[in-house]
Amino acid sequence: MGRIRERISRRMRFIAGVTLMGVSFLVYPAYSLIILLLPFSKEIKVGVIAAASLLSWGVFSAGIYLAGREGYDWLKRLSLWRR
Repeated sequence: MGRIRERISRRMRFIAGVTLMGVSFLVYPAYSLIILLLPFSKEIKVGVIAAASLLSWGVFSAGIYLAGREGYDWLKRLSLWRR
């Protein structure tokens, strides 16, 4: 019973981690929306972009922590930037 719980726990961490890594990439298309649509000064837009970038890297790092090397490698295999 303990081994089953451990496998389920590892699997849930893997799924959550890969999901976080994938979601972290959604900030990049948002940059153009921030620049084009926010009715603020350039300085505020730069600040919003910097904050979004830091948040994105934080979410990506949490995803790597949860999914581990296996999750990172799995996401790389799925990516569009294959070599």
